[in-house]
Amino acid sequence: MRDPFLIGTGVSDEEDAIKETRKSALQQRRNRVYCRPEVGNERKVFRAELARALRREAQLYMRPTPVSDAVHCAAIRRISEDLSTQFGQILKDGRFRYGTAQKALNLYLKFLWRLGLLGEGKPPHCPADYTVLQAAGLTGSWTESDDEQEYVLWIEGIRKTAAPRDIADWEYETWRPQQSKVEPQRCA
Repeated sequence: MRDPFLIGTGVSDEEDAIKETRKSALQQRRNRVYCRPEVGNERKVFRAELARALRREAQLYMRPTPVSDAVHCAAIRRISEDLSTQFGQILKDGRFRYGTAQKALNLYLKFLWRLGLLGEGKPPHCPADYTVLQAAGLTGSWTESDDEQEYVLWIEGIRKTAAPRDIADWEYETWRPQQSKVEPQRCA
């Protein structure tokens, strides 16, 4: 049976996963990433570097040893800081916010997991987005957050809500009913 998440997002391979991750993290209506209209191909270069950063960091998760919260948060921080340093001149407030970086890495890892590209492992966290925060009874906005401590508190709250399940399984089960609300009805 094909994975409903992959079917619903139209993702069938790693390249699709990168494209959908970038779209979901960067093109949300409420997530203003850039500070100005595009000049030349700077956004294309930025998106390519984001893809490289996600692929580089994902290597940590393809090992048999689980990734700790601290290591995972450091990976998110590296993405946020590296892209802010390289592309601050085109980013809102000169920052690739931590909230957007976590959404991108966590979603990319979710795609890799559902595609079977993480081996037997699962992502240590899930995308802390509007749907997940609402389902866990948490407040905040991933599109505005640039605070690692806020993210850590979100993950602690999600983990409490998810217990005894792990975060990845809980989020996947939470995501599925949300998607059925927006899927068009098909005639037989």
